[in-house]
Amino acid sequence: KIAHAPNLPEAARVALARLLPVALTAAVREIVSPVVKRSVTIACMTTRELVLKDFAVEPDAARLRKAAHLMVSSLAGSLALVTCREPLKASVASQLRALLLQAGVVSPADPTALEQAVQAATVDNLELGCSLIESAATERAVRDIDEALASAVLSRQKHREKHGPPPHPGQPFFDPAYLQGRFPGALPESLRPRPGHLAPAPQRIYDDFASLPRAPPP
Repeated sequence: KIAHAPNLPEAARVALARLLPVALTAAVREIVSPVVKRSVTIACMTTRELVLKDFAVEPDAARLRKAAHLMVSSLAGSLALVTCREPLKASVASQLRALLLQAGVVSPADPTALEQAVQAATVDNLELGCSLIESAATERAVRDIDEALASAVLSRQKHREKHGPPPHPGQPFFDPAYLQGRFPGALPESLRPRPGHLAPAPQRIYDDFASLPRAPPP
């Protein structure tokens, strides 16, 4: 998307429109890896700790994974958007200037017109680049949280194979790896997990992650 610039020669506008996708692609590739890595690491660490605490006595692995996916996707996507916006904006503008210079595009009549057009094109198309990085972060986060919760899922699957599908009268599930730590003893009584499914109120917190808005444009 290229806004109309009356002071910009038609040849420069055409070159801008042709080179913008190239600049945007190069800028996304430049910053996507560190942004995704940082966002996913923070989101997965947070999600893993909270989900294992809240679902420590949840016997259904599918409910555990669904809650984790909802939370980690929302956190990783939001973190990626906030983290990538300014670096991406600077990189797109820099890449576009360099490409225009290589193509010999100048605006001698009004030297500031081309720079203004570069800035406008960068801002107008920034959300597309941000959405690509957001998608990369959410996809990576879901894969990574599945790996982080693999042992927790396996313990629930073994419990199901031994005692049958939930509910299990007289056979409540307890996640041994988590309950052997400082939780739940360090938690107040009201926050300690109880056998069975998560209560509706805390479960709603996880469900609401699906409808949380991402960071809005500045």
